[in-house]
Order: sequence, then structure tokens, then C-alpha cells
Amino acid sequence: MAKKYTVCLTALEIEKLQTVIRIGKTKARTITRARIILMSNEGKTNEASANCFGVNVSTVARTRQRLAIGKHASW
Repeated sequence: MAKKYTVCLTALEIEKLQTVIRIGKTKARTITRARIILMSNEGKTNEASANCFGVNVSTVARTRQRLAIGKHASW
């Protein structure tokens, strides 16, 4: 299945997401979404991300979609 929304992050965005994950003071949901986005940036499929983090494939797809259309929270 082709990816409908591709993720292409800048170095600054990657650094911010890694900081969110490393500090660990945010909600678990936010950390999982940050990990999904980073994995998507590496070119992994929705299925691979879902299996890795124990979430549904639709969660990964929605997270990608929100990032692509700009509805994601600022990191």
C-alpha cells in the first residue's frame, strides 16, 4: 500500500522530537506520536510503525495525516 502522506522533517524538527522523547515529561500519547513521526521520517511503513509501538495502523496513518496538513501540536 502506498503512503498517502509522506514525512520529511528538518534537522531542527528531528532534534525537537528527540528531545520530547528523551526528556519523557510529556504524555505517553505524545511520546508515541513523536516516535511514529521519527520512524515515518526514516521511511518505515505504517504497518512497521504500528507493530513497533503496539498501536493500530490507523493511528499511524492519522498521525502522518495530521503532520502533513499542519494540525499537529508544535513541539
